[in-house]
Amino acid sequence: MEREEAHPIAGESDVAELTKRRQAFAYQYRTLPVYGSLAYWHVVEENDTTVALPLEVLVRCLRTSIANGDVEGRNRIMTLIIRRTQKDNQWWATSALNTLHIPANERQEVVSDLFADLYERVMRSLIDVDKTFWEENFYHCLRFERMHVFQIFLMREGWWKKQQSERIPRNLIESLDAALHYSGEEHHDIAIEDELAQKAMLAVELSDVPLLLLRLPEYLQSVLVLHFWEGKTAKDIATLLDITDRTVRNRLQHALRLLRSELAQEREGIYG
Repeated sequence: MEREEAHPIAGESDVAELTKRRQAFAYQYRTLPVYGSLAYWHVVEENDTTVALPLEVLVRCLRTSIANGDVEGRNRIMTLIIRRTQKDNQWWATSALNTLHIPANERQEVVSDLFADLYERVMRSLIDVDKTFWEENFYHCLRFERMHVFQIFLMREGWWKKQQSERIPRNLIESLDAALHYSGEEHHDIAIEDELAQKAMLAVELSDVPLLLLRLPEYLQSVLVLHFWEGKTAKDIATLLDITDRTVRNRLQHALRLLRSELAQEREGIYG
């Protein structure tokens, strides 16, 4: 992962661009023809991707169908989203498994299984109206789902142990027992302070850490993934999520405290 200094600092222009993007999504949704009309479906189901609605707007349309109790409409939009992302997700599934030694006669079946697992997870997320970030940054959410699905898939197939050192960022593990510093900003002590939690960290398999992360609220998961998996700075994350730098730091501290608590509970379960 790149050093933090290598990432550009988000400035006013970045914030303005993000705000402009959100406003564009909102405008496209507000100006759609009357829901359910022929004109509405003509716009929603446009096949030309150069003028088609962004996926973020389609997610909002999907959730409108759900709110209206329109099962047929929900299925039409879900099918459209799947079709729009199918090629990219098939490429991801194939590429993700390229590092594994899978017999040639089994590879296609394994790729299909991973692809199906991803869409099952994505569809569940799309119909969950509480996961509003899908309406703001579809592909960021998709990347997170891919990470989660791939981990679960490897664990289910018995391949996780071979991959775990590549899947969990070292600085996430280190941050559970060391202070986290932000370049040019005030120091925030988030070290593990009690011996029990230190021992718990050693008692839990590294492969369990992403599972523990998934127990956290989604707004905390986002900052952890962006910072530790994607190498974003606090300022980058603040711009992406439209929050302040201080809120990002507070959420990181809160998330790591909750992880330490979860680790302590795991330790009690192991040795209790």
